Amino acid sequence: PEVTLRLRMDVPYGQVVARLCDVAPDGSSTLVTRGALNLSARRGRDRNAPWTPGATETVTFRLNGIGHAFPAGHRIRLAVSSAYWPWIWPQAGSDDGFVLEPAGSALVLPVRDGGEHPEDAGIRFEPPEQSEPLRVTAPPAAREERPERRVVRDVAKGEWRLEVDPRYGGTRVYPDGLEFTEDALETYTIREDDPLSARAGSDWTVRLRRPERAWDVRIETRSEITCDAEDFVASNEVVCHDGEEVVFRRTWEKRIPRVAR
Repeated sequence: PEVTLRLRMDVPYGQVVARLCDVAPDGSSTLVTRGALNLSARRGRDRNAPWTPGATETVTFRLNGIGHAFPAGHRIRLAVSSAYWPWIWPQAGSDDGFVLEPAGSALVLPVRDGGEHPEDAGIRFEPPEQSEPLRVTAPPAAREERPERRVVRDVAKGEWRLEVDPRYGGTRVYPDGLEFTEDALETYTIREDDPLSARAGSDWTVRLRRPERAWDVRIETRSEITCDAEDFVASNEVVCHDGEEVVFRRTWEKRIPRVAR
């Protein structure tokens, strides 16, 4: 799919996000695909072209490739926004967004004409083959399972936090007795009035254990990305345990200039 959008923007930098949705008669919406464009890279990713404040331009970009059939009676919705946190990092100074001119904008959808079915052409696909699965067991969870996604709003601070459990958690016991436990939590926070407050964090724990040999090791990592007007700041920590003993610890930080916006 491809979108052409006629935009007016009053700031030199910004971004545009387009989401293609399938809206059912009951109003429920299914995301089909999406795409984004950094407006300072609208003339190519190899150059930085700030927008002339107050100017109106036409931009065109593709959405991610997808195969989808819209059922009869459903509507096609194109949702356009100037931000899409936390899928895209917000830009400072782009708070005012843009003005979209519908008359100069369009959505182009690729259409499959049906044509000949593969089986009509003598093409046959045999059932897929797969090996016998490992006899891995999963003991009952020792803690209450977190929701896969949770949104928390702090009204006093004007802050939103998204907590994501990627569902890598839990313990798996392999045929040779090895216990493998993995737990992860991703958090994304931002204040409503400050794009520079964006913060993304990831906490990860991996544990390997063999009860019959009294062998128990654990690795814990914490990673976080924040920003200011000039740089992204990436900070990391890794801690390795042998039983209860800490055998290795390292922290480091890296600043990445936001030179290309």
